[in-house]
Amino acid sequence: MTVGLLALLLWLYPEGAYLHFVEGHADQYLQFQKVKDCDVIYFSASSNFPSEFVEEQDPRKLSQFIADDFPNLRFEAFNKPASHAGVFAHLLEMFRKDGDAKTFIVTMNLRSFGSDWVYSELETPLNQAAVCYNHRPNLINRALVSLRAYDDLSTEERVALRTQAWDSDPLPFPSPMNTVTSWCAVEKWGDWRNPKRQLADQFIKQYGFVLNEQNPRVQDFDKIAKMAQEEGWTMVFNLLAENTQKADSLVGSELVGLMNDNADWLDERYENMGIPVINSLNAVDSKHFTDKDFPTEHYDDVGRKIIAKRVAVALKKELAK
Repeated sequence: MTVGLLALLLWLYPEGAYLHFVEGHADQYLQFQKVKDCDVIYFSASSNFPSEFVEEQDPRKLSQFIADDFPNLRFEAFNKPASHAGVFAHLLEMFRKDGDAKTFIVTMNLRSFGSDWVYSELETPLNQAAVCYNHRPNLINRALVSLRAYDDLSTEERVALRTQAWDSDPLPFPSPMNTVTSWCAVEKWGDWRNPKRQLADQFIKQYGFVLNEQNPRVQDFDKIAKMAQEEGWTMVFNLLAENTQKADSLVGSELVGLMNDNADWLDERYENMGIPVINSLNAVDSKHFTDKDFPTEHYDDVGRKIIAKRVAVALKKELAK
């Protein structure tokens, strides 16, 4: 009786009501329905978008610049701001169940491995949306969202976890550069009111970490690499450029060396898993970064084209295998 009633409810739950719900809460579900049968899918966040702050000669997306090199293939993109490998892993699970796409470019933001992004308050809405990125019956997904059956830590809890990581996670430098908190406390460019001091400390907070297998974002990329192996997908990881020139000028070579060490670690790890990593960490000149008061992966059209060309060259090699 109970099973029959549940089956009836699942059948009666209107598709239109669910689509209306995901439009406001998990819009990448709708995007999946549009792109699932394309030839190449590009996964990214806001780094895919043209700049809002500078006038550009070619204000197209980074993914569109890659597509220029593949005129006979249908390219589409997921590019929701603040997305990261954890979100991409959920979306890729949908392709395993219902999609013809077999080639994927997955963006790898070095900054996304750091505590500021891992414990961002934006994680709660992203986790809520991810409940819908699967092939459970729609009514069950809707119920799970209502029951908050996802990681919905409060902002205060996430701030506490981030602060704990900055206070205690060791860095490979002598004191006082051995944690993010103590490194930020070092006098540089005047007191905390100096904009250069503020930006220098943000670079330390965003990139002051040592990667290992316990990092949540590493675990996300491990899941993605395993999926690619199991499904026989063609996949490349697009390690984006960071403003290493600005990091060097504001903080110093120690931080830039750490950034490169982490990039090399990712390169080696996923190459060993059969996933090429296009390491563009130092490929874009500082002048092509459009945000000046916070470290981001936002570039003008020149910067986006530099990265796109590097990805296109690597993807051609993979498709030729």
